[in-house]
Amino acid sequence: MQVGPAELPMLRKSMLQKWSEFGVLGRVYIAHEGINAQITVPATRYYDFRAYLENHPHPLFQGVFFNSGGELTEENNDRPPFHTLHIRVRPRLANDGLTEPLDMSYRGKELSPQEWHNALSDTSRPKRIFDCRNYYEHDVGRFDGAERIMVETFKETFETLDEMLENTSKNTTCMIYCTGGIRCEKVGAYLTQKGYTDVQRLQGGIVHYAEYVKETNVESKFRGRNFVFDQRLSNTNTTITEDVLSTCYTCGAPCNTHTNCSNTLCHGLVIQCPACAQAFQGACSTRCQSIMNKMQDMSPDERRAFAKQNAHHFQHHLVPNGRLCRPGFIQSARSFSTYQCVPSDDLNNYIVDHASIQSASKNLQLENLRAAISNHWPESMTAKMVPYAQALYLQFLVQSVRAENVLEIGCFTGFSALSMALAVPKPQNVITCDVDPAAVEWTRKYFDNAKIAIDVRLQDGLDLVKEMGQAHRQFDFIFVDGNKSSYTALYDTILDLNLLSKHGMVVFDNTLFRGQVVDQAVGNGNPKDKIAHKLVKFNQLVAQDQRTRSFVVPMWDGMTLVQWNHK
Repeated sequence: MQVGPAELPMLRKSMLQKWSEFGVLGRVYIAHEGINAQITVPATRYYDFRAYLENHPHPLFQGVFFNSGGELTEENNDRPPFHTLHIRVRPRLANDGLTEPLDMSYRGKELSPQEWHNALSDTSRPKRIFDCRNYYEHDVGRFDGAERIMVETFKETFETLDEMLENTSKNTTCMIYCTGGIRCEKVGAYLTQKGYTDVQRLQGGIVHYAEYVKETNVESKFRGRNFVFDQRLSNTNTTITEDVLSTCYTCGAPCNTHTNCSNTLCHGLVIQCPACAQAFQGACSTRCQSIMNKMQDMSPDERRAFAKQNAHHFQHHLVPNGRLCRPGFIQSARSFSTYQCVPSDDLNNYIVDHASIQSASKNLQLENLRAAISNHWPESMTAKMVPYAQALYLQFLVQSVRAENVLEIGCFTGFSALSMALAVPKPQNVITCDVDPAAVEWTRKYFDNAKIAIDVRLQDGLDLVKEMGQAHRQFDFIFVDGNKSSYTALYDTILDLNLLSKHGMVVFDNTLFRGQVVDQAVGNGNPKDKIAHKLVKFNQLVAQDQRTRSFVVPMWDGMTLVQWNHK
């Protein structure tokens, strides 16, 4: 039953007081939708606490479902999953990414574990079974015949599910499950509101089904182990069958064990076998192993300074076996790359030092802007910029086509815009745009103070292209570095509205996207890499378009160069 948001803060206060009296530890989220709690309760108070909740008068606790997980014993009590009790009020129990709240009054038919087990065995009618967890969770365990929704976060689920269900009859039986049943509450509501008439969800999720299998001794239709938030329980107590569905991230040996990289700067979640864990000292790579050992020899102050300086080089999210990009140290995707040269800052610097394109005074303007950007913006944001070497390459291309008018889609803080403005006779003939208000405001202010007459607009790129087309504008050079999902629409609109001059050039940036585009093209890609998938289609579209000639340049993150075909 849903409750008013205004009630929740007072409810939280009373819960915190009363639950603490029972010795409850854990994390609890309450929202107008209901309650989601992962907690530990002292064994001596468990039944008292359960009775207290079942008799609680507040509507939030009516019909609350209990899922009992692992039990802490003398053997595993050295690392309890929780050390305190946190109760937080949230707008929604799970971040679903939807713009409008779901109607939670009907969420499909809830099946008990026994009913679910029998339904899986029923072959009299077709069905589709969806694993609604994140992909790293069903890497190591899933039901027979389940379709894996390859997402990293819950908010990606619905768009991906829509794609999977495209052209599927609304009468199709859709069976959905997750770890404990919370996600399926929302997925069930979403599917029913989409018009699917036979949605069935597993009550209590895999946790409840595992209890059923243990109590009844039936042959489990779930293979492998159930990934849960507490990794110690996940690797031991939650092994449901001995099936090993995944492989060691490092060596490829069969393995179902998740672990976190021992390099605290990385801490990436990987699947790693005992042999590799020993060989790499618990690190996910030789690079992380080296950094971990280096930090161990530092004083606490040195370690903190080193971490502050280098933390941005590492992945800070889950990076299990299913991911294409390796965990650990990140080699910049914005680096010069050829088949013979290893990407590095030294290589970029060498290119800059040997580029004879602009005068020293113009180069100084670029250096001053780059310094201002570095001083104002965090390094995680400045990674969006083109590197200095690529900026000089853009200047070279602008001068090669003798461009006088330049259009840029996606300026961020204006570094690439300035590089191109310095290569044309009149900088005021450069128009650039971005959808980030803070970036546009900062860039405008900098250019105004430096008396640089670049036209910086707070505008969506496709809208700007249409506006320029309606005004019958033409450009000799167009640089596109915005939303990759809109590349196809931008390409078609630029050509259809004749924005590109006769001998002009369009350059689309990031068209190899971290190497993922090639992996997708040859069939080795991860289904969840949607940007790479769209760029594969984009590059193919451009290559097959008889109106233009094009070339994909394997430098930095890949650039697709396009000109009119004058054959």
